[in-house]
Formats: sequence, C-alpha cells, structure tokens
Amino acid sequence: MSKMKDVAELAGVSIKTVSRVLNNEPHVQERMRDRVRDAVKKLNYVPSNSARSLRGNRSYTINLICNSHRGNYVNTIQFGAVMGCQARGYQLSITLIESEDRQKILETLENRLTSHAKPDGVLLVAPLASDFGVDKLLREHKIPIARVGSSPIVDGDGVGVEIDDMAAAREMTEYLLSLGHQRIAFVRGKEGHIATQQRFQGYEAALASKNIKVDPDLVYKGEFDFKSGLVAGEKFLSLSNPPTAAFAANDDMAAGILMAAKQKGIKVPEELSVAGFDDSEIAEKIWPALTTVHQPLLKLGEGAISKLISVLGRTDTEEQHPTILAHELIVRQSTSKIKGNL
Repeated sequence: MSKMKDVAELAGVSIKTVSRVLNNEPHVQERMRDRVRDAVKKLNYVPSNSARSLRGNRSYTINLICNSHRGNYVNTIQFGAVMGCQARGYQLSITLIESEDRQKILETLENRLTSHAKPDGVLLVAPLASDFGVDKLLREHKIPIARVGSSPIVDGDGVGVEIDDMAAAREMTEYLLSLGHQRIAFVRGKEGHIATQQRFQGYEAALASKNIKVDPDLVYKGEFDFKSGLVAGEKFLSLSNPPTAAFAANDDMAAGILMAAKQKGIKVPEELSVAGFDDSEIAEKIWPALTTVHQPLLKLGEGAISKLISVLGRTDTEEQHPTILAHELIVRQSTSKIKGNL
C-alpha cells in the first residue's frame, strides 16, 4: 500500500504539502494541488481517515443521497463522485432512499443523519437536489451541500454542477426542425423534476421560433422509463395525423418510442425520426443508434465533489453559483430528413 511519503516523492513536494492538500487547507498553489492529486490517482493512495478524523472534527466522508431509479444516470454520476473523492482523500458513502413519498424521504434522511457518523458534506442527485424539504433538513444539521442536475441553489446555500437543460432541448428540437420536421412529438420526464420543465421549455421555444404552436396531442407525460416511452409512442403513432419526429426527455423513453414504431411496422428514421437525451449506454446499443444530447455525467459527479470539498469550512459564498458544463448534440442513425426533403 502506498504511503503519504510515496505521494510526496511522486509529486515532488513535501509530506506537509500533501497533508495540506488532502485536508483541503488554504494557501496551497493550485499547481501543487494538481500535482498531489495526480500522484494520489496514480498511486491509488487512500489516506487513513480514522487517523485524520482524530486530528480534527471531520469524517472525510461525503454522502451521496438519491432516490432515482435511472440506473445509468445515477451510476455514472456516482462513479465520477468516487473519482473526485479518491483524488482528494475522501470516501464516498451512498444513501439510496427507495421511496417517492416526501415524508418517507425526510424520515429516512433524518434517521441516516442521526444514526451514522456525520458526513463532511452531502451530494444530492436530482430530483432531491431541488427538494426544499431535504435542503432545509440538511441545513438544520449544518451539512454543506452540492447538487448535480438542474436545481435552484436555495438561499445561496450549497454548490451545484449542471448543464443548460433548456438550451440543450432547444438545440435538439431545432435540429429536428432543420431536417424538415414540423410535427414533432415530445415526451416529458417525471413531473416535479426541474429538468423535466426546462427540457419542455426548450422544446416549446424552438417551435415558437418557427411560429409552430405546441399540439397537446403531441405531448405525453412520461416517467423517465422505457414503459412510459412505449406508451407515448403507441399514442403518437395511433393518431390520424401522427408526428414525423419524436423527442423524449431521456434515452430510456426514446427507446420505448423505437419499440412502439417497430411493433407498428413504422420504419425509423425513414418514417419517424426519434431523439433522446443523456447519451446513456443504451443510446449506442439499440438499433437504430439514438440521436441524443450528451451530458458529461462523470464530470458532473466529479465536478460537484471538487466544488463541495473546496468550500468545506468556508463561510463566504464566492463560489456558491452553479457551474454549467457543456452539452453536445450527438447525431446517429435514428434521425433523418423528412420525406420530400431528401
């Protein structure tokens, strides 16, 4: 097992500097921090948190709290958070609250915070990232917060890392419009998620820019899962005037639309273009491969951890603003120009 002196030798710094970086102490040059963190990664160095805890009032643990069942979304963010913690001498613990009942969520979280060692900070994944009750409870326990995904930073409290969901959804809808599609269906995500509303607003804005009114028959309230995408696809494709394109607020629902088209004998993309959001693992594994919006989930998780640890123990709010990471439109085989515009 690597020791702190090994990290110091590889980074070309003193053991004291390594300790100061791992303890997130101020007045260390950023280039020195980067060298130490690179050495920690290369050596897979894990400091003794029990010994460090004895020297100060910290657990050197960050607790990721989620209740989402969007496996790839949460798992990838979690992996990025683990990378961020390991590079900074912290450990990541997970609290999965398997309930959508708000009171149950708060009770479970209260029990977690009182029956376990108090974490130095908490990482909230959407939709909990925008839950005011969860925010209030954590602030009562005086636990610093980082949020991943579209969420308000409540009363200037906490840090956040996200993409611009509205801009990303608008860009995708504009892309479909550029292919000649005007009847574009949209599958919303789970209600109560800020991302659901923002992605729908992006869709609306793109249509409005072309003076196209949103047709209620072409909007379906989904659940961010395959089944609701399948039901939405069946609804859209049974209309007397069906859409020529469908955009779902995540890839799982888009995959459901593809299945509905397959069952009805509708060719994709020749007769129906389909687009998703997230660029999750399924997007490349289904056929035709899915046109989608890529959001950097690994960087979202790692970036949130980096920002959270950087503000631990601070009282100023200088950095307490959301960091917006770049999204990217990924064009694959599930979309094409509408017939007549080839």
